[in-house]
Amino acid sequence: MRSLQAFTKEVDDIAMAVSQLRDGIDTSLLMNNTCGIVFCGFEPDMEELVKRLSEAFDFPFFGCTGIGILSTEGYSQSSISLLVLTADDVSFSIGMTRDIEGSDDICAFADTYNECRELLHDEAKLIFTYVPWLTNVTFDDIVSLLDKESGQVPVYGGVASDGWTFDSTYVFTNEGISQSCGVMMVVSGNVRPICTIEHSTTLTTNLHKTVTKAEGTVVYELDGRPVTDFIREMGLITDKTQVILDFLGTPFLATQKTSDGDEIDTLRCLGVIDHENHSCGYIGRIDEGSELNMVLISKEDIEASVKMAFDEILEKISQSRDYAYSSIFCSSCAARYCLLVADKNAEGRAYEGRLPDGLNVQGVYIYGEFCPAKGKQNGRLYNVLSNETFTILAI
Repeated sequence: MRSLQAFTKEVDDIAMAVSQLRDGIDTSLLMNNTCGIVFCGFEPDMEELVKRLSEAFDFPFFGCTGIGILSTEGYSQSSISLLVLTADDVSFSIGMTRDIEGSDDICAFADTYNECRELLHDEAKLIFTYVPWLTNVTFDDIVSLLDKESGQVPVYGGVASDGWTFDSTYVFTNEGISQSCGVMMVVSGNVRPICTIEHSTTLTTNLHKTVTKAEGTVVYELDGRPVTDFIREMGLITDKTQVILDFLGTPFLATQKTSDGDEIDTLRCLGVIDHENHSCGYIGRIDEGSELNMVLISKEDIEASVKMAFDEILEKISQSRDYAYSSIFCSSCAARYCLLVADKNAEGRAYEGRLPDGLNVQGVYIYGEFCPAKGKQNGRLYNVLSNETFTILAI
């Protein structure tokens, strides 16, 4: 498999932007099977962008919006990045779900997965999926459903982002755009995905408790007491209800049990405080019996974690003797983006000048990351949703 990349900082004149992207892809290098992955800022006219991309390229594509973009050249904000995958021995199948109006519609992801898989000649090896910001579903359920439906095929992707307004997140394929559907690509053939996920936490707090009452993404009690009591004791209680921006630097590390008895660590961002029932709502499910620990994240932690992620993935790539990796996909949480303050290229510097020839990077800052995480006991990979992490997929 080969990857080709085109990039533009033009987001106002869409015709010019797509012309620059088209000029950046040498179509003479395309093989029998080709697809595109597009990450872009939330500023462009999305309908026009998808329409013109569909006219410019005769292969299918999918993508999402993000508050920031990572490409082979590093970080950029208002921009559009197109990565093209092409191969003779790898197949790609892209689809979009029907509208997701509530939790009962999550099954649409299974339907779309099966529709995509049926178009492939071999078994599925990898699933990409991106969703807009949806307030009526639990994002973990999407990952869990795809994991079960596919038989534990790696699931990679996440939740599209915008400028923290949560009303301009889009996903799209060459068939159109949506703020209420999910997009997906299923990959089969000669592909060997490797993943890594890094948390940006070196400092913990005194809030390390057991979840004794919870339902879905809402935690009611820790160690038998209202969870808000502990937030108040930490000096972090606020009169506000929507608190996601207030707690970006203090996420919660949740250690949760897997179905086979292992444990995995995932970060959870606090989004809502309900002052009437003294509960806290998180971006992601937290099960009763989990260990919950408030942690601190600094700019230095973020820089260290992304370096660790690239150190690990580039070492694995260098050890591959009979398979040539061509693409690195990365997802970084939009919270990390904010915590980097003025130095937005801190994560991009982690790989600048380190990439082997022919290896391209395609990344986006999003509101939640889908990526396999390693169990603490048996080392098995489990498909999970996490917040405030840096994830990498190499293929």
